[in-house]
Amino acid sequence: MMRLVAMDLDGTLLRSDKSISDAAIEAIREAHSRGVAFAVATGRMFQTSQPVVDGLLDELPIIAYNGALIKYSNCGLTLLRLPIAARGGERVVRFMWEWGIVFQAYIDDQLWVARVAPETVAYSEKYGAPINVMEDIEEFVNREAFKYLVLDDEERIADVRKAIDGVLDPGLRTMLSSPGMIEIVRSDVSKGRALSHLASSMGISMDNVMAIGDSENDIDMLRAAGIGVAMGNAGDDVKAEADYIVASNDDDGVVEALERFALL
Repeated sequence: MMRLVAMDLDGTLLRSDKSISDAAIEAIREAHSRGVAFAVATGRMFQTSQPVVDGLLDELPIIAYNGALIKYSNCGLTLLRLPIAARGGERVVRFMWEWGIVFQAYIDDQLWVARVAPETVAYSEKYGAPINVMEDIEEFVNREAFKYLVLDDEERIADVRKAIDGVLDPGLRTMLSSPGMIEIVRSDVSKGRALSHLASSMGISMDNVMAIGDSENDIDMLRAAGIGVAMGNAGDDVKAEADYIVASNDDDGVVEALERFALL
């Protein structure tokens, strides 16, 4: 029996218009009433995740920043915090700064940039994250950050990632969270590890956990869970790691997963 279900947000629980369907809300609440716990696991900030799930359940653990933070939605309890240390990303930050790569840092759950670019403005408008500017590179590298996010054209994102990987500081790694978005986090940070930490805190075996996702940053979570579910809109690399594939995020794939494994 599934005792905990972890769901990605964008491309999974959220439809293309960034809403949660009535059917998904009903299925989640029904499963919860039967004793199933829920969590969201996202690359997003806590700040922009909490309003999305506000009211879904009375309390909901949010795995944010791809696993660098676990914080409960309403009571604010922080269960895990794994930021990149001050100067821990200095080499890659200076490289991105010097080469004009559009990137963002997430410091104290706020979005910070070295300079405002059209991509940053589009991101801010899409996710509702206010932009803060820190033009002093020395101050920038001396602040700990939950992650760095690179924004670039989908057509050349692979080349940008390769260049970044070539100068990446020890103890950091990259992953794709969406087309055109490269996440830079600590090497020991992942949704899968955070989910295992959360399940352990609840006294739940990973054999009784289901994870649902659609992107590269969800793969380790699907592997770690007893049942890993890929959305129909997921990439082939994600589907290859899943135990089960459901309909797309716009066709209530999450509901399908819950009906099959959590609403028995």
